Amino acid sequence: MSIGMLQERPPFVRFEYIECGVDEAASAATGRTIPLVKPHALIMQHGSKDVTEKNADEWLAHLNMQVREGRYNSEWYTRFKLQYEEWQKGNELPREGTPIKTWHAVNREQAIRLVAMGIETVEDLAAMPDSSLGNIGLDGRYLRDLAKNHITAGVKGIDVKRLTDLEQQNRELAETVKQLSDRLAAMDSPKKQRAV
Repeated sequence: MSIGMLQERPPFVRFEYIECGVDEAASAATGRTIPLVKPHALIMQHGSKDVTEKNADEWLAHLNMQVREGRYNSEWYTRFKLQYEEWQKGNELPREGTPIKTWHAVNREQAIRLVAMGIETVEDLAAMPDSSLGNIGLDGRYLRDLAKNHITAGVKGIDVKRLTDLEQQNRELAETVKQLSDRLAAMDSPKKQRAV
């Protein structure tokens, strides 16, 4: 799988029952106010922190119409529909990809932080755009590079964490060399001016 293929990731979707008004029939029958609770899809686009709430049945019907018109990915729709059906039965369907929770390359705190942001798989992390790395934290770029290297290495058996650490160290060394070169150039500049 190439990194280019990672850019197209489905949004993160979870389902919850959300209160949306008053259940008039149940309220009239019991003589007290009963809230109307309906299943909703909570949708977070890849690389975003914003969550959109939509009535689950209406949202899936809308996606189905878009699939028939060729305007939406049918595999994503099928997965969301299956995920919704399993959620209604009380089962949670795991996302496609390598789960962050069980990924050995990150520590517990990093895994908790990533999952809380809706980044549940290594593939989701690898596809994060530069503009969203700051949302992850100071180690955002490092974690994304770690995920990309994990996917690129595949079954080759490369020690991904070591490779990413070396890449990070290489970037830091290159920056240090640039700073030292700039300082040397600045020190050398007055000598040349005096010689003239």
